[in-house]
Amino acid sequence: MPSILPSAMLTVAVDRTLARPAFMQLYDQVRDLILRGRLGAGNRLPSSRDLAGELGVSRTTVVAAYDQLQSEGYLEQRRGSGAFVADIVPDLLTSAATVAADPPVPFPRQPMPARPGPLTHMVPDLDAITRREWGRLLQRGFQNLDPVHLERGDLFGLPDLRRAIAAHLKAWRGLDVTPDRIVVTASSAESLRLVLAALLPDTATVAMEDPGYQDMRAVLVEAGMDAAHVAVDGEGLRTDLLPVDPAVRGVIVTPSRQFPLGVSMTLARRLTLLQWASAGDRFVIEDDFDSEYRYRGSPLEALANLDRDGRVVYLGSFSKVLFRSLRISYLVVPASTVTLFRQTLQFRSPTASIVPQPALASFIDTGGFATHLRRMRRLYGQRFQTLRVAMQPLADLLTLQDVDSGMHAVAWATPGLLARMDDVTAAALVADAGVTVRALSPFYVAAPPSQGLILGFAGFSDAQIQDAVARLEQALRHDRGHFATPPFAL
Repeated sequence: MPSILPSAMLTVAVDRTLARPAFMQLYDQVRDLILRGRLGAGNRLPSSRDLAGELGVSRTTVVAAYDQLQSEGYLEQRRGSGAFVADIVPDLLTSAATVAADPPVPFPRQPMPARPGPLTHMVPDLDAITRREWGRLLQRGFQNLDPVHLERGDLFGLPDLRRAIAAHLKAWRGLDVTPDRIVVTASSAESLRLVLAALLPDTATVAMEDPGYQDMRAVLVEAGMDAAHVAVDGEGLRTDLLPVDPAVRGVIVTPSRQFPLGVSMTLARRLTLLQWASAGDRFVIEDDFDSEYRYRGSPLEALANLDRDGRVVYLGSFSKVLFRSLRISYLVVPASTVTLFRQTLQFRSPTASIVPQPALASFIDTGGFATHLRRMRRLYGQRFQTLRVAMQPLADLLTLQDVDSGMHAVAWATPGLLARMDDVTAAALVADAGVTVRALSPFYVAAPPSQGLILGFAGFSDAQIQDAVARLEQALRHDRGHFATPPFAL
């Protein structure tokens, strides 16, 4: 039987936007509840499994918090019974009560967040979203939503949306999957958390691309799992370097368009990767974050299309191709694992809000999403050409890669630039000029880092791109004088 959370524990939460690790956030909050007397001596805490399920974090996270609290004398473990609040020195409680009695400090009004700065990567064109159309879809979808979905509904997400996603994947990615294999989540990071909880043991090691997506690496760290970093070259993940250690139970890859390098994995390496997974009872986690945006030809075939042994879990996201606050991503899980995912979700709260799901389903079903993708493919292709032309005067400093898909490009540092500064220094100088770029080298962990700047072009007009590149050039050539005008506002 699951343990019942003490009422005080209902206030405990994990904020994934904070830099402080999740287990330390739990430690801080439970310790505060004990010191303030809201959790009294002898109160039983929920089991690590139940609390992890309630908060949507790994069990390892909760165990680490409990262990820290026990080591400092706040909790005691009773064999076969669980964790209980220990007897605390009364002076501590008195001191905490005094602090609690202080008048509350007024919460300052927060300023509106600024829109992403020019050349920020992974930013779609936010002005391309027709707000009136989305308002209509949201209103109609919510009005027609079966009340059963307002309480809990299907753990895998709204059935209508899952059917729409299946149709989209068949049309755009060639994936022929049934809706029962699709799980709706709030983000790619949440998708990965669910995959780790459902398919991999807590002690597993997971291989990752190097360089790779830092958010995914953070999820592994949060789950208490080790990462094995595998180098990437011009043909994608170096499959010849994949570890054969049985402790390595999976790999996270971006085969259609590697992040951040933008290369595609060759067919030979894709087949080798699937053989590696099948031979070692491993899973391949395919993050297909923006493959729909291919400017020349059709989108590349998904790795999951080649999977014949049920080894590939496919991650997709609408937040990256529409707008981030939509907070809808999804998984396509192997047929043999559907039951495992349903069992796992019994102990975890679904993270994706039901409210936008009927609207998105209608947007896909009526052809609005396909129209949006086709329009953005043309627009983003044109914007890359604007960036390419604007970057030509910087050829002695940066070499812009030629891309045929996606929303960002890498500008490789030339020897001329590296003789004066590294890419981290260059990114800082450009930031002072009001332009947001990312240095490439910090994305590397074990492999020798390459030097360059990651430039986003999708979410900005031609004029904004041209102005931003002019400021970038001025910053890199060490002209530290004042600009004629302040950085433009978006």
